[in-house]
Amino acid sequence: MQTVLVLMGETGFIDPPFVLVKSYRKEERNGRPAVVPVQLGIDSYYKAYRAARPSEVSSEDAAVVWDPARFKSSRMREIFDEARRFAQLNVPVLLLGERGTGKTTLAGWIRSHSPYRVPDRDGHWPAVACGQYNPETMRAELFGYKRGSFTGALKDHEGLLAVAHKDTLFLDEIGDVGRDLQRLLIKAVEEKRYMRLGDDRQLTSDFRLISATNLPDEKLRERLDPDFFDRISMLTLRMPPLREIPEEISWLWEMVFAQAAHRAGSGRVRLPASAHRAIVDQLSRHPLPGNLRDLFRVAYRTIAARVDQHSPLSAADASEYGLAGVEGSPSEIGADALPKAVALAFAESTSLEPLVASGESINTKAVERAFKAYLAEEIRRIAKKRGVSSESLCDVTDRALREWAATRDGKK
Repeated sequence: MQTVLVLMGETGFIDPPFVLVKSYRKEERNGRPAVVPVQLGIDSYYKAYRAARPSEVSSEDAAVVWDPARFKSSRMREIFDEARRFAQLNVPVLLLGERGTGKTTLAGWIRSHSPYRVPDRDGHWPAVACGQYNPETMRAELFGYKRGSFTGALKDHEGLLAVAHKDTLFLDEIGDVGRDLQRLLIKAVEEKRYMRLGDDRQLTSDFRLISATNLPDEKLRERLDPDFFDRISMLTLRMPPLREIPEEISWLWEMVFAQAAHRAGSGRVRLPASAHRAIVDQLSRHPLPGNLRDLFRVAYRTIAARVDQHSPLSAADASEYGLAGVEGSPSEIGADALPKAVALAFAESTSLEPLVASGESINTKAVERAFKAYLAEEIRRIAKKRGVSSESLCDVTDRALREWAATRDGKK
């Protein structure tokens, strides 16, 4: 059994934090310490995936490792089945989803399971959070520049496109990329060619692009040039918010709590199984607007309450204190989120129970308004695109559709 545990730890199948050690009896030491770390140096795909971190993109949810072997929902299994298929192609992938749903981690999973990965870069593979740059510095970061091409360019600099050759480039917050840079990226994506700032030579980079955004579809289409949007969204994956996959929260909470304790530097923090179950039960019925980040918030607050040297709280009180740090309650799911959650439950013939906490109710009028507004906006958009009347596509008048669209925010 000891050998099995060592092999599981070395190949990445035991969740960190942990340290593998070997102990020696007194007569066996021969000058060695009583306990020494064990490192066999075994590489595995799973271990590489856990260790891989994109450069310049960091968040709490990136510490969570998506493990398809632990999935309990058919929805997550289907998403990762598609991700595995998409990973094999040198075709751009667009990841959609709310903040904190683990898009960065999914990008790393796709890279780790694809031929577009240079193992030597696993610890810091090419990626960038587009929102932290202005258009000029973003172009220099991606395409590189020649010495003297602008004030401060004291030496040649190869950009992320060069680093991403034979690898994957991850552009987070893709909606923040300016229109001019979008046009340059189209050429790089389509032709694998680009030029550094201040250079007149064309360079090549055989990279695969993964982009991500938390913007809703309509906002993203407003910000991106249609040609650019079409090219980066050839293959699309949408990560669901945790409130739509509550069955995954139990094992995610277990991983998040261990990671939070390790990151907080608080040593080993124990909670009884009953306290963990109570937290999971509450989280499973909560809208969790921050998704995985909310789980970390609960974990940090719970740990802080337990390790407080002046007045530590009991496990039950610490759990309650931790949960108090998450905004909202099950009855406060946003106007946009609730209708989507109800529609998903209807489409998958699943229960609405996670959306209805004890003693609370669903705002059915808000759901109805959202559904009608969505129908009206889509029918009118399609009619305009096809050059036909909206009345020819449905059984209500255009006036009724306009009224439906105006009710989204409860204006009528």
